[in-house]
Amino acid sequence: MRKTYQELEFKDAFMFAAVMSDAESCRGVLERILGIPIRKVMVHAEHVLFVNPETRGVRLDVYADDEHGTVYNVEMQTTDNKNLPKRSRYYQGQMDMDALKTGEDFARLPQSIVIFICTFDPFGRERYRYTFVETCREDGELLEDGTCKIFLNTKGKIETGIGQELVRFLKWIGEPDAGKEKEENDLLITKLRTQITDLKKNRGMEENYMLFGEMLDEERRQGQKEGLQQGKMDILLKLLQEHKIDVKTAASIMGMNEDEFAKAVKECQEV
Repeated sequence: MRKTYQELEFKDAFMFAAVMSDAESCRGVLERILGIPIRKVMVHAEHVLFVNPETRGVRLDVYADDEHGTVYNVEMQTTDNKNLPKRSRYYQGQMDMDALKTGEDFARLPQSIVIFICTFDPFGRERYRYTFVETCREDGELLEDGTCKIFLNTKGKIETGIGQELVRFLKWIGEPDAGKEKEENDLLITKLRTQITDLKKNRGMEENYMLFGEMLDEERRQGQKEGLQQGKMDILLKLLQEHKIDVKTAASIMGMNEDEFAKAVKECQEV
């Protein structure tokens, strides 16, 4: 069952995107993750798109860049779909396409970092942070292509190589009501808590969340409908192959004429 708007936490994708659309909050989170000072961050509103009633589109990752031109894509992940490595590759490609105009020199591609904050261990090795860069398999030499992918784990146990501030931050994301005493003096967590409280008072944002839920339900219904249609088509194709039904009957069952059915069969065979 979907949470109500008032129940949302920072780890919920909608609230995460809402909070991170604020440049100062985004800058603070990036500084905490990377462990380096960032003077200024620009969040691209066209990428932090909660809901688009016209296109019925939903996007809840955060796209930003800093004063050095480094580009960031940050996303919260609460479900382990086993596809994050490929997803990071897709985001990397999208960032490069956005950054480079047709005909421009590849040298103009900016440094880019893809970050996933996960409420599960994406690689099962109990680390709080997994950082990947391109290297030569034969000698370990860095490729230096300007790309980096970071996967954070709120359920980590191995603290080697990362600061206590990041550990505390990740623990707060995973269990926001635990360890409040330690978090009271953490300025970033305090700021994010306050922002979440303020956002929950925003009626317009709450309406946006309701529309977001409706769109997700519509996508789910459409997916189920397409799945049923595909299942029906698979059965009819099997019956056709076994000569237990003719094309005219199969097309009628699918609510198509014979030409439409033939086209649908061709598309199925090409998938």
